[in-house]
Amino acid sequence: MSHSTEIDSKHAWDGGQSPFRVSYGKMMMWFFLVSDALTFGGLLVSYGFIRHKYVDVWPKAENVFTHFPFIEQHLPLAYVGLMTFILIMSSVTMVLAVEAGHRNDRKKVTIWMFWTIVGGATFVLSQAWEWYHFIVGTETGALRNVWSEELAYLCSANGLRS
Repeated sequence: MSHSTEIDSKHAWDGGQSPFRVSYGKMMMWFFLVSDALTFGGLLVSYGFIRHKYVDVWPKAENVFTHFPFIEQHLPLAYVGLMTFILIMSSVTMVLAVEAGHRNDRKKVTIWMFWTIVGGATFVLSQAWEWYHFIVGTETGALRNVWSEELAYLCSANGLRS
């Protein structure tokens, strides 16, 4: 006894029903999640390859991110921890703004959105400061050697032939 139902391929995409028996929104959410996972997976794999190739010049995080902006004190990864806290809190304020929106509380939405924007701007500016110091914070720049070698290879005759 078979409990499966057959779908006529002639009428499968005529509209009105999904051949996969899922809603359009759910299917698009799965497409988004899979494409997002593939994109970030590719970025992480390429990061790993570059970091492994240049292990001798790649700086250690605890030696690069050692202090807060404008404070010259050795606090390994403390600023990174603060930025993570800011990012999580801005996500929480966004959730609170959405929840207030469901209650039609315009004043609370405005307040929580304001704090979300402040947290997001603080995080983005912190990232800019951190990456600026990561790239040019050493004598030669942490990543200058890596990218200049890659660019020289790509622009050379060997790079163009391969």
